[in-house]
Amino acid sequence: MALILLIDDDGFYRGVLRQILEDGGHQVTEAVNGRDGLERFRTQQPDLVITDMRMPGFDGGEVIRRLRAASKDVRILAVSGVAALDNAAGLQSAKAVGATAILSKLSPLDGILQTIDRILEGPMT
Repeated sequence: MALILLIDDDGFYRGVLRQILEDGGHQVTEAVNGRDGLERFRTQQPDLVITDMRMPGFDGGEVIRRLRAASKDVRILAVSGVAALDNAAGLQSAKAVGATAILSKLSPLDGILQTIDRILEGPMT
């Protein structure tokens, strides 16, 4: 079981993903924006951070940069649900600033838990 920090301004998506993660045996803590997410990261030291790329205030890229500055070893999954072409570019930029992995919110739900488990089992970045 891992402690996973989920940073996303979309309450519906957070709820769905939280259920998937908890059903998969993980513990989940949530943040509604980047600033709150960074504070929760500092106080809770999660095993994995999942961050949306598009949020008001700190976007996902800024969250990833700040997480990397705080910890070189943190595992980060960047997610985005915007239109296909814009999504691909946004997610690739997440890799460029330090995301461990990227995933479209439009991916099949059954693959999300597999991706997260693979990240958790892999080496820290």
